[in-house]
Amino acid sequence: MDAPVYILSSTHDPHASALAWALRRNGVPSQLNPSIRVDQRTRLSISIDEHGQQHVSLDGLDAQRVRSIWHRRPLLPEAGHCLEADRSFIKGQWKYLQKNLFDLADDLIDTLWVNRPRAAEFAESKLAQLRAAHAAGLKVPDTVVGNDAAEVAALIARWNRVVFKTFYLQHWQSESSGRSYEMTVALLDASTPLPDAAIGVSPGIYQRYIDKVLDVRVTIIGGQLFAIQMQQSNGEAYLDWRPHSCDENMRTTVFNVSATLETKLRDMMQRLGIVFGCVDLVVDRQGEIYFLEVNQAGAFLFVEESLPELPILRAMAAMLSAGRTDYSIDDCVDVRMSSYLDSDEYREINAMQRDTGQQLVLEP
Repeated sequence: MDAPVYILSSTHDPHASALAWALRRNGVPSQLNPSIRVDQRTRLSISIDEHGQQHVSLDGLDAQRVRSIWHRRPLLPEAGHCLEADRSFIKGQWKYLQKNLFDLADDLIDTLWVNRPRAAEFAESKLAQLRAAHAAGLKVPDTVVGNDAAEVAALIARWNRVVFKTFYLQHWQSESSGRSYEMTVALLDASTPLPDAAIGVSPGIYQRYIDKVLDVRVTIIGGQLFAIQMQQSNGEAYLDWRPHSCDENMRTTVFNVSATLETKLRDMMQRLGIVFGCVDLVVDRQGEIYFLEVNQAGAFLFVEESLPELPILRAMAAMLSAGRTDYSIDDCVDVRMSSYLDSDEYREINAMQRDTGQQLVLEP
C-alpha cells in the first residue's frame, strides 16, 4: 500500500475534508484523525533502545512510511470507553503521550510536517511573529502587548489611533437575548476611555493603526505563494476585512508580490520554522507594506473560492502528496475548490455542521 498522508484536525473541519477529497482524487491514501488516538482500537508505540535508536508504530503502520503529516488543528485525545472515575487520568495519559510524540516529531517521524508541532506552537506567538518579521526586514507597526493602561495611553498619544486585537477569536451567545456576538478589532483614540481596572483584567494586543488602502493575504504553501488584495468596492479599506469576506461589497483581486517582498516573507517563515502560513499585510497610502500577522494554521479555501484562477487546493494537495516543499503543482491532478463544493464530501460535512448547530466556515 502507498504511504499515506496523515491529517490531524477535527472531522468537522472543511479544510481537512477538502484536502482528503483532493488526495483521493490523486490516488493518495489519507487518514483524517482529530488526534493521535482514533478510537479504542488505536495502538501506538514509541521505542528508544539502549543505542538511542528510535521507532514509532501507529496501528501497525511503520511511521517511517508516512508520506507527510498535516498538523493542522489537532485536538486533545479523548479517553474513550472507560470508568468515569478513571476518565480524567486516562485522558491525561493520552494528552501527555501526544505531547511526547509532538515534542520529538522531527526525530521520531522523518517526514514532511506541515507544520512541525514545536515550530507551530512557537509561531502562534504574536510577539515571536513580530520579532521574526522585523528581523526579516518587514515593516511592523508599533505594538504594545499586555494589560498596562498607561502604556496603551502612551501608544495612542504617539500615533493618535490604535487598534485593539485579541490573541484569539472569541464567540459567545447572550443567555438573555440569545443573540450571538464575537470579539473583533476595535479602533481606539484619545477620546476612548481607558480604565485601568478594565484593561488590567484582560491582556490584549494594541497596535498603531495603519491608514491603509488595502489588505493583502499571502498564502505560502512550501515553495509557492498565492496573494490577494482586498478592499471595499468604493476603494476604501476595511478596519477588519474578515467579517466582510463574504460580502458582495468586497473586491478581491490578485496581488503581485515583488521579489524583494517574497524574499522577506520566506526569511520570516524560515525564522519561525514553518513551511505553510497565511500572512496578513496592509498597504498604506504611501505604498508602504506592513506585516500584521501570520497564521500557521490559517484558512485558505476562501481565496480560491473568491479567485478560482488561484489553484491553492491543488498546491496544498501537491505538497502533501510529494512530501516535499519543492513540489511541482503539475504532479497533482487538477482538483478545484468548485468541484469540492459539488462533492458528496462537502455535502456530508455541511450536514454534520448543521446537525451540531454550527455554521460551515470556509473563510478565516
